[in-house]
Amino acid sequence: MSNRQNSPVEMQTRLSGRDHFFLSCLWFGFNVQWGALLPIVLPAQVADMAGSRKELYNGLLLAIGALLALVVSPLAGALSDRCTSRLGRRRPYLWQGIITNCIGLALMGMFGKDSNLFLFLLCFLIVQFTANWWGGPYAGLVPDSVPFAERGRASSWLMFMTILGTITGAGASGQLIAIGGYKLVYAFLITSLLICFILTLFGVREVPLSESPKRISAREFLRSFYLDPRKHRNFYWVLITRAMVTMGVFSVYNFFQYFLADVIGLANPAQQGSILLGTAALVSLPFGFLAGRLSDRWGRKRTVMLSGSIMAITSIIYAFTAFRASWTWAIVLAIAFGIGSCAYQTVDWALAIDVLPSMENAGKDMGIWHVALVLPTVIAPAISGVVLQELKPISLVMGYTVVFLMSAFWFSVGTVLVKQIRGVR
Repeated sequence: MSNRQNSPVEMQTRLSGRDHFFLSCLWFGFNVQWGALLPIVLPAQVADMAGSRKELYNGLLLAIGALLALVVSPLAGALSDRCTSRLGRRRPYLWQGIITNCIGLALMGMFGKDSNLFLFLLCFLIVQFTANWWGGPYAGLVPDSVPFAERGRASSWLMFMTILGTITGAGASGQLIAIGGYKLVYAFLITSLLICFILTLFGVREVPLSESPKRISAREFLRSFYLDPRKHRNFYWVLITRAMVTMGVFSVYNFFQYFLADVIGLANPAQQGSILLGTAALVSLPFGFLAGRLSDRWGRKRTVMLSGSIMAITSIIYAFTAFRASWTWAIVLAIAFGIGSCAYQTVDWALAIDVLPSMENAGKDMGIWHVALVLPTVIAPAISGVVLQELKPISLVMGYTVVFLMSAFWFSVGTVLVKQIRGVR
């Protein structure tokens, strides 16, 4: 059955557009940061430092960072659930995380060609840790603030900020690297994150806990992370399906710039890749809102399955274009993939909130759901990096064909398993 537990705002019947805007502003900042770092900035910096072993080191760098995020997000979310600060449960973690997140970004901006890759990894780990230290509690702030009837609308706003943030991050970063190098890019990311934080901080009213939660031992706290699969079956299936789709995305996402350079043959892959990803995200934006409407009529499961199928088919076609390099096909397929991805993200967050085990522990449970986003970023880039590195001496085209087919496999599995979620349209 779907989760209709009351949230702290359940007495409200409707949130204004202003409320949704300010609540989702910080999600825009989150996606500007990762929309720039993952497909554009990190691959370019790693290539400057690692040279011909860029695929392997890029995959390992992201895998190590994601392992850290895997633990931090649910932990910070759970701690924020029990926070008794007069500022609210989530705000102290947002303050701590975002300020140190910006410090980590500033440190990363100091690295360039022939810099020490190990020191760069340490700075990247600071960003991973702090982004999840505030990201887990922020994920809990959404169900805290949104009544049940408003979840679909809130998910559409979050989708809008996801796409807009990705457009801004991916589109601007390549151009800024060409103009002023990495320092300019990181200054832009820090500024964007701080502005979004201020907007959410002052635009969202958070109600502190009315009474202190019951004291529990460290052992009981750790045991609270275990959710009985028999009682929370739907929640686990949402985790699994989301993880499969994320595996598909990150099998390719972090290597796409290298694909454009080494297979398609672009002279400036960072700049042209940022334009391509930004354009694809912008074109797909109206389809996200259409998916929101279709999910109200068809149900969220059908919409998720349709969007997953689009991503799987696109990945299969990409696999075959590796044998016949075409910039035109790369553009067309990127747009098609963007449409599927945008539609998927529109309903995925609402689906997750619908099946949360407990609204009182929303920070912890959304942190656990966040694992489905993070764990694949540990596994998928590492697998793809090794595959590309090993097949590179034989045939780089074959390597990318295998990677795209692996991506299509994960999308297909995630799409089929959505049928296992019961009691939710």
